[in-house]
Amino acid sequence: MSEQKVYTTNPNAKRLQLIDLEKVYPNKHGADVHAVDRINMDIAPGEFVTLLGPSGCGKTTTLRMIAGFEKPTGGDIRLGGESIRYLSPDRRDTAMVFQTYALFPNLNVYDNIAYGLKIKKLTRQEIQEKVMGILNLTGLMGLENRHTNELSGGQQQRVALARALVMEPGILLFDEPLSNLDAKLRIQMRTEIRKIQRAVGITAVYVTHDQAEAMSMSDRIVILKDGRIEQMGSPKEVYYSPVSEFSANFIGTANMLHGKVVGKQDDGISVSVLDMEISGIKTDREFVVGDECTLVIRPEACTVQEKGLLSAKVVFSTFMGSYQLYELEVGGNRFTVHENNPKNQHIYETGETARIELDVADIHAI
Repeated sequence: MSEQKVYTTNPNAKRLQLIDLEKVYPNKHGADVHAVDRINMDIAPGEFVTLLGPSGCGKTTTLRMIAGFEKPTGGDIRLGGESIRYLSPDRRDTAMVFQTYALFPNLNVYDNIAYGLKIKKLTRQEIQEKVMGILNLTGLMGLENRHTNELSGGQQQRVALARALVMEPGILLFDEPLSNLDAKLRIQMRTEIRKIQRAVGITAVYVTHDQAEAMSMSDRIVILKDGRIEQMGSPKEVYYSPVSEFSANFIGTANMLHGKVVGKQDDGISVSVLDMEISGIKTDREFVVGDECTLVIRPEACTVQEKGLLSAKVVFSTFMGSYQLYELEVGGNRFTVHENNPKNQHIYETGETARIELDVADIHAI
């Protein structure tokens, strides 16, 4: 595997490599289940990588194999260049932040955070210095004497994060840590987690099925489907240049139009779709004339107006504050449009006909 960018100056942060990693569960009633099917990843020191996908895609199983809670069927896991495949969880230079926090209710905040340091038999002074430093970093200063049942959900999440960080692991693992919080607090905490991860400079692998979390926190997103990597790239790459309809639909909302390639130019391809030809469409694939293709059009790349490329019928129209949400029927296809800043714009109501203008530069062909 090739060398990657280093995201941190923290000497404790380690590079993680998954090499043909596989997890197979025997099935007595049929074919074995490949929960993780020979995946490869190379995560740089200090990088924040999110495993994203629907239930059953293999993301949690992958995380548990990295942590040592599941044994791989095949392949290898290397941390800092050394294989950890056969090491027990306590011998791996990893720390996990769990979905349920797993805090000790009989201990106060200070002792929850200090628990692992005491097991490592650090001196009282060393423990105090490390715990007070991490309390300050995670915004928990002043709460050290409270018991965890006296804390809010967000504060409990910070304690769980602080307890993992204070051990100074080579890599920090997150198992859907925000799923128990309300929507507003989730947004706040994902920002705080990302700030703290950047400040510490620790390597992080984060599991979620929430695309907003993945987009807002990650250096790279790994979209998993049926135990395999469907796409891996930066948030912008997976959003603007999806490799498949699955990726396009899993990151954000995507409108799909099926057409045929009728020409190739230096700035893209020409596609025949809905009895018209659209030129200058960007693509990462090597299409030839005559190939079938799918156009991916994001809702914000469209406007609803009197004139435009596509004829549409408004099926649903509702005010969402910062944008007007339209659901439209376009040539038998359902189309979603986000009309930003609708305050001074004409609003089309359900049942009306309109035209959709497309920003061709934002159309991507797969």
